Amino acid sequence: MHFHLPEAARTALALLEAAGHEAWLVGGCVRDAYLGRQPGDIDIATSALPEEMQRVFAAHKTIPTGIAHGTITLLLDGHSMEITTYRTDGEYTDKRRPDEVVFVRNIKEDLARRDFTCNAMAYHPGRGLFDPFSGRADCDARLLRAVGKPDLRFEEDALRILRALRFACQLGFEIEENTLTAVMDKADGLAFVSKERVAAELNRALISDYVAQALRHYPRVLFLALPELTPMLHTPQRTPFHRFDVWEHTLRTIEAAPRDTAIRWAALYHDSGKPHTTLIDPDGTTHFRGHQTVSARLMEEAMVRLKQSKALREQTVALVKYHDDRIGLDNLQAWMSKLGLQTTLKLLRLQWADLSAHSQLVAYRLPQLDQLYEDALRLHQEGAPLHIRDLAVNGKDLMALGFAADERMGYALQHLLDMVLHGQLENRKDALLKEAQAWRARKQREWAELASEYDLD
Repeated sequence: MHFHLPEAARTALALLEAAGHEAWLVGGCVRDAYLGRQPGDIDIATSALPEEMQRVFAAHKTIPTGIAHGTITLLLDGHSMEITTYRTDGEYTDKRRPDEVVFVRNIKEDLARRDFTCNAMAYHPGRGLFDPFSGRADCDARLLRAVGKPDLRFEEDALRILRALRFACQLGFEIEENTLTAVMDKADGLAFVSKERVAAELNRALISDYVAQALRHYPRVLFLALPELTPMLHTPQRTPFHRFDVWEHTLRTIEAAPRDTAIRWAALYHDSGKPHTTLIDPDGTTHFRGHQTVSARLMEEAMVRLKQSKALREQTVALVKYHDDRIGLDNLQAWMSKLGLQTTLKLLRLQWADLSAHSQLVAYRLPQLDQLYEDALRLHQEGAPLHIRDLAVNGKDLMALGFAADERMGYALQHLLDMVLHGQLENRKDALLKEAQAWRARKQREWAELASEYDLD
């Protein structure tokens, strides 16, 4: 097992051991190192009690992040490490966190409280791997297995239900049979988990490497948190433009989408309205008119329920709402004006992923979307006008033509912008002023005709 250990972590272990305490690397960093993945956060478990840890690291910056549960955060040489006293957990009466913790002096007791065997290994650069629950064998078999009794693990903390799904998405592991049974049996406990914690797990799952594979195998685990997606599972799409049912199409769209939180959420929900809008012709052909609107509503309801950020909510809803709208070079600036550069770019990527999961009849659109993505970047770099303030004329210029400073001036400027955005008018002062005069003349004629028709003189 090769473990590239930061020097700061070696220093932390050495300081604890020099003071007479035992210490091990634990958790995800050990699992990832064993699997050949880049380890993330460094976590250390130690026999030292919290007050002993604070004495050991008195010369360094520490934060008492969870001192009551035996955890401090050590900041050393630019690294942040969580260091926790060996402990066992008391009852989880709220299904979220232990009512109390008991500090122990034995690493095996500490590992026994962890969720899955792959996370219940410890490593020390001198002593090697300590694996009392066969986590290494399960990693080799790419199997996610609960430590000890699965029912008890999920009763303790129901969030582990979604952690199981997230690890399947991240690692490509299969969920062991008894563990999966316990996941479904203890699903009611999710009602006790805060929506923010649920959202955090789902956000991480959706941008993972094996998300489509995991959701293909375990859709009903996802539906425990997002029940409104359940009807997608067996909704057929009988049309020349589709090869798969709604759920399989959705998974392939996710798979083809960039690892971006907003795009992946939008890919998950973009066709969620189809089961609610299905129409079937006598020959069996299916239609889903207006599904974008229903899908956008379901997306927004999910974002609100999960207490996601306003920015993520607004972006995902826009992506879902417009995923079927046509974007071309003739209206690209208009989309950039409406949504902003970043959301427009994400919409193009979502549309690409969506079309890639259709039949070959629409494959010709894929290079067009690639080109539009490059065009959007080019327009941005060129400073293409997107708002009234970007026009080569302003209100003073129109007043010089005889416009009054009223709402009609605003309508005139918006008209000029719309023409520029749709490629019908160049953003040059002379061209804009000429069109403004023509627009005013047309409006004056329209008003005169209206006044004559209704005798408004």
